[in-house]
Amino acid sequence: MLRQAGEMIGLVGHSGAGKSTFINLVCRFYDPQEGQVLIDGVDVRKIPQHDLRSRIGVVPQDTFLFNGSIAENIGYAKPDATREEIMAAAKTANAHDFIVQKPDGYDTTVGERGQALSAGERQRVAIARAVLNSPRILILDEATSSVDIDTERQIQEAIARLTHGRTTFAIAHRLTTLRNADRLVVLKADRLVVLKAGKIEEMGTHDELMEKKGEFHRLVQMQQDVAKVKGVAR
Repeated sequence: MLRQAGEMIGLVGHSGAGKSTFINLVCRFYDPQEGQVLIDGVDVRKIPQHDLRSRIGVVPQDTFLFNGSIAENIGYAKPDATREEIMAAAKTANAHDFIVQKPDGYDTTVGERGQALSAGERQRVAIARAVLNSPRILILDEATSSVDIDTERQIQEAIARLTHGRTTFAIAHRLTTLRNADRLVVLKADRLVVLKAGKIEEMGTHDELMEKKGEFHRLVQMQQDVAKVKGVAR
């Protein structure tokens, strides 16, 4: 799928199309029954799991934070990280400013599952945690799906810095957030029962696929229609 390292690939498709399955295969949460997943030409099954996963940073849709401090949650990705390294990761993730405004700053306790933080704050802590180890591969699984537009803008600014020179896979509910992807891969649910039986429906940049007026164009139009209906309802 990738021609060279450093590309940002947007994965698009309906629920059940196989986007998360693809990510799980890259992380080797399970192995393919047929075919191969290659990184730098090497089958991931030949790479020790610790070595593989230490080079992958994941920002999931449902961020999990444990009941500790903000610094501890960011530093979980690198137990021996210094406070300076943790702060640098937070700045990259656009999290530093809101953290220092907390009563205890980086020592602020986030509560069970991060309940003391807003959804956008939790996502930015998760982004900081994902990049603390400077992963070669970054995976963003619906990283902005549960935040407002202003918070999404801050997260997108962070993502733009993170993806520079780093291979990135991004799944996004709001298709417009993938506008800057090098390529988009469109997976069609009715042709994908499991990943091995699936088919890449379309591939190209945002503008190329919009001009093609195929599956991606249809998905974008659907989202725009839904947005208009919600606007009228208000």
